[in-house]
Amino acid sequence: MTKIHDRISKEIGIHGSRWHIMHGGYFSDPSIAAPFIDMLLKVIDISRPGVVVDIGGGTGFLLRELIKRRIDSGIHLVNLDMSQKQLDMSQHDRIVPINKAVDAFRREDTGMQDRRFLFMMRSALHYHGKDGLMPALQHLRFQMKRGEFFVHQTACFKNDGDARCLNRLYDYMGTDKWYPTAEYLCRCLKKAGWSIKSIVPAPALPLTSQDLGKRYGLGKRRLSEIRDELVKCFGETEDIFMLTRDGFCAYLHYRILTCVAV
Repeated sequence: MTKIHDRISKEIGIHGSRWHIMHGGYFSDPSIAAPFIDMLLKVIDISRPGVVVDIGGGTGFLLRELIKRRIDSGIHLVNLDMSQKQLDMSQHDRIVPINKAVDAFRREDTGMQDRRFLFMMRSALHYHGKDGLMPALQHLRFQMKRGEFFVHQTACFKNDGDARCLNRLYDYMGTDKWYPTAEYLCRCLKKAGWSIKSIVPAPALPLTSQDLGKRYGLGKRRLSEIRDELVKCFGETEDIFMLTRDGFCAYLHYRILTCVAV
């Protein structure tokens, strides 16, 4: 859990109200979230959960979007996040905050462990790093009962070269977040005890060097060094890593995976 705490701590400065405007407002834009919300509504209609847990739910934006779409008032909504600063932004009479790390969370923490669960997650698996991916998926599976759903929007890449480029970028920025290929992620999910019912694309996230500098405390000189190293190692690839007039822009490519515990 220490490594996860370290990764979160590096970004604490952009938590709270600042989070809503980071990366062009990607994580607070209803139109960008729509494909994920639409999939969640389909799964809620199929599985009829009594509890929905947003893992790494941050400011509670996604849960509020579900409420706006008039999901059943009897569904218990839980926002699980390590950052109290994020949870402070998620106040809503229907949302119950739980301030814990993913790997410390237990089904019993909700007080409603006997009800049917749905886990949702957007852009959070990478916080566990390469070595922590399988343990995180196994832990989540252990908290679920057979037949319960896990719907997550996770950044993953179609080939190893693209994944290596983004992982090298994050390594240069001093964080060991890690992004898999889509194929590797699917293998891990199946090994952890999940059956994958569908995989659909979600909007990519543009990461400008300016935003990354703010998020990770990087100055212009360091960003310039990172740009030069990545160009030397990987060159430019459209919609993966490209130079701009003021620096560079990298892209996280997301997929929405609907999984069932088996």
